[in-house]
Amino acid sequence: MKYTKDFAQTLRYSMAMALLRRTTAATLTIWLFGTYPLEAWWETGHQVTARLAAAHLTPSARTRVARILGVPDSVDAVVEALSRASTWADETKNVTGTGSWHFIDLALQDRRSDIPARCPHGDCAPVRIKMFVAELASGRPTARWSELDALRYVVHLVGDIHQPMHTVSDADLGGNCERLREPIDQARNLHALWDGALVDALNPNAAALTADLERYIAALGAGEAAALARGRVEDWVWESHEVAVRNVYGKLHIPVEPVEFPTSCREAPLAITEFHPQIDSLYIDMMKPVVRDQLVKGGLRLARVLNEAL
Repeated sequence: MKYTKDFAQTLRYSMAMALLRRTTAATLTIWLFGTYPLEAWWETGHQVTARLAAAHLTPSARTRVARILGVPDSVDAVVEALSRASTWADETKNVTGTGSWHFIDLALQDRRSDIPARCPHGDCAPVRIKMFVAELASGRPTARWSELDALRYVVHLVGDIHQPMHTVSDADLGGNCERLREPIDQARNLHALWDGALVDALNPNAAALTADLERYIAALGAGEAAALARGRVEDWVWESHEVAVRNVYGKLHIPVEPVEFPTSCREAPLAITEFHPQIDSLYIDMMKPVVRDQLVKGGLRLARVLNEAL
């Protein structure tokens, strides 16, 4: 069938509007019914993780990343392209139905050995990271996910597991159900506080914050930086979980609830939904080094994953 130019334009418009309606409907459902928004580091956190990783790629890995992303094989081009690619998984998750890939719910009572049990059907961040890393290493894309998709998921999900609230649950959907007494920046609950407000407290500009963190990495020395990049995905998940238990649930004295995993905050215990943490400047200042270290670890570990796979 031969399409006219007008028909083709109309078809493209109709497809775009259908996609927009689907995405808008999903967003509206979240807003109306209080389901887990499944956000990740806000744009700044993901972009910083990607920028750090891009700057620490080996030449051969950088060449492969540049080819996958379709950009010149230079540090600057790859840094910018990988930064842009880092948020794609969030931008498309309502359409692809992959929201559960962005986190793993580990209860406060869980042990490290419970990680596999908290990932039914493999639909969680650590399992999907390993799956897409394996795809990149093999050079054989699957029927559904291209090599570009695999790269974008690895970049994004490695960032996600270094956001501590993506590795914990106290029957509170990773901190989404504890609303702050007063909003911090745009954050109205604990999850959003860690997603973006604390990152922006360091520096809301991704390029400038990356430069700050590169200076921090240089001061650490090559040996300590290499040590931070070590470990397996499960090690990183458990480390982030312990960060959340210690620095969020412990320091803010959030009630410990039974091991339950509600699907919305309407189903969360009253002890959680009626708990409104007071976040002051002292807490924010105390958490800045924690967030800094999580971003640094995420960037260096992502670089190591890509260097080994590519």
